Amino acid sequence: MSTAPVPETGGPSPVVAARPSTPLRELVPALAGAAVAVGALALATQVPEKTGLTSFSPRWWPEALAYLLLGLSVLHAALALLRPRSAEELPDAANRAGVLRLTAMLLSILGYGVLWYFVDFRVSTAVLLVALVYLGGGRGWKALLVFPAVVTAVLYLLFGVLLRVPI
Repeated sequence: MSTAPVPETGGPSPVVAARPSTPLRELVPALAGAAVAVGALALATQVPEKTGLTSFSPRWWPEALAYLLLGLSVLHAALALLRPRSAEELPDAANRAGVLRLTAMLLSILGYGVLWYFVDFRVSTAVLLVALVYLGGGRGWKALLVFPAVVTAVLYLLFGVLLRVPI
């Protein structure tokens, strides 16, 4: 039997008040991340491996990212369920603008996959990053031009030049 004092005002106890009111809502990002990770693992198995490779195969990076995403998703779910939170830590209620922004971001990522099929990786990646930064609220030439250019260059150097992944 619990020995926690019950407030005399009739409101919830401090332990109950500190817990999120909708824990399932906090599980949505974790479940989405886990679903993406499982999908990435399934797609990584489609990457052909050459026989006779003694070092890293082309699969290791997608698999490493997928396992990292899966682990972080499990951690996020555990923290969402186990860690008590105050009312100030709870996310704002979903609104129409947020849903539209999220939908636009997901469509941008989908469009990136299509664009990458027809256009060079460097161009399609820069376009995606500009779109995501803009949808995320980034404004100004540094956010919309420099950041996508630097990230695209780093990704190209890492995958295209150093790892020699055909991108």
